[in-house]
Amino acid sequence: MLKPKQMRCLEFMIRGNMTDKEIAKAINVSQKTICEWKKKNTEFQDEYNALMRNSLQYAAPKAFRKQLSLLESKNDMVAHLAARDIMDRAGFSPVDKIDLKADVDTELHITIDYGDDDEGSGEKQKGM
Repeated sequence: MLKPKQMRCLEFMIRGNMTDKEIAKAINVSQKTICEWKKKNTEFQDEYNALMRNSLQYAAPKAFRKQLSLLESKNDMVAHLAARDIMDRAGFSPVDKIDLKADVDTELHITIDYGDDDEGSGEKQKGM
């Protein structure tokens, strides 16, 4: 169970408008303590991640409405980028890689020319 100071710290962190130093002063702990909570306290980390996910869920509809409004931009590049982002997120992104598999038998013939031999016959050896 997180302590009240840890919960208050998380509230400030989620708001995103204060530095760790400012948060430390507001909740009367050292900045090092906050750093330790962030790095070593898995319960603190898990709660932070849960709160962030929750905050993002509330922000997502607003972000989507903004993207839709950008489709009507007078700037063609802005409208294009908004359309591409919406399509990509909807799963309609272009394929960057195509995997082709084939079962093909091949033969390789190599001819090596060793140049003229001592007798001048100029024979070539073939290998497979």
